[in-house]
Amino acid sequence: MNCIIIKSGTATPRAVKRKDGTQVIFKEQRAAIETGEDFPKPFTINLGDDQPPYPPGKYLLDVSSLEVGDFESLKVGRRIHLIPIPATTASAVKG
Repeated sequence: MNCIIIKSGTATPRAVKRKDGTQVIFKEQRAAIETGEDFPKPFTINLGDDQPPYPPGKYLLDVSSLEVGDFESLKVGRRIHLIPIPATTASAVKG
């Protein structure tokens, strides 16, 4: 089973300057996905404005995170939503 691993329950702000000179601050959280290879692959989760960071643990990707994009291709949306894997199940999941 592929799972998403969160090791730190903290978010990092990232400031982006708009064309008009104003700044927008995004909150990001680091995670990794277990794909069955030797090492999990790290990636960044973009959190919503009022969304707290995910606590450390193992998660599955919620289907609401998926969108149908251009040319009817399936893609992961801008904001992803994770489903926690219960600790009793997570110990049996590789990662």
